[in-house]
Amino acid sequence: MWYVMQVRTGREEETISMVQQYTADPHMGVCFLPKYEQKKKFAGAWHLVQALLFPGYVFVETEEIEKFYMELKHVPQLTKILGTGECWTSIIDEDLRVLERLLDEEKMVAMSTGYMEGDRVMIVDGPLEGMETVIRRINRHKRMAVVEMHMFGRVQEVALGLEIVGRA
Repeated sequence: MWYVMQVRTGREEETISMVQQYTADPHMGVCFLPKYEQKKKFAGAWHLVQALLFPGYVFVETEEIEKFYMELKHVPQLTKILGTGECWTSIIDEDLRVLERLLDEEKMVAMSTGYMEGDRVMIVDGPLEGMETVIRRINRHKRMAVVEMHMFGRVQEVALGLEIVGRA
């Protein structure tokens, strides 16, 4: 099951290192940061870069959340594992299916490619293919799509890489 820890934004990688350093059983859970590819222009050329999909959050894959939580008490700067009341809640199945569809084996959302057909976007390649209905906005200049996802108990807008290659 996947759980989510809220951490200080900008300290996600550091938190994962501390979890690995301070936990006694490294097989109890795996921490990871979902990322996405996007194109950025600098030095006069477009470059493929990676960015965090959910800044301020670290994902944990574990079947033993209580034991994992007890190990986390040794980790400084940990904020909290998300949940309701006194219980930790895993990512619900519907949200997990969307994430697993978008993420590759390295927990990365690759760039998608599409074209405009009137006011509608048609995705022809990449993880957003077939998910045109969840795209809320497109920024062609920044080569990004804003996608609406249910995550962390609320509707969240997430930026993903999308290159529009033409019009039909």
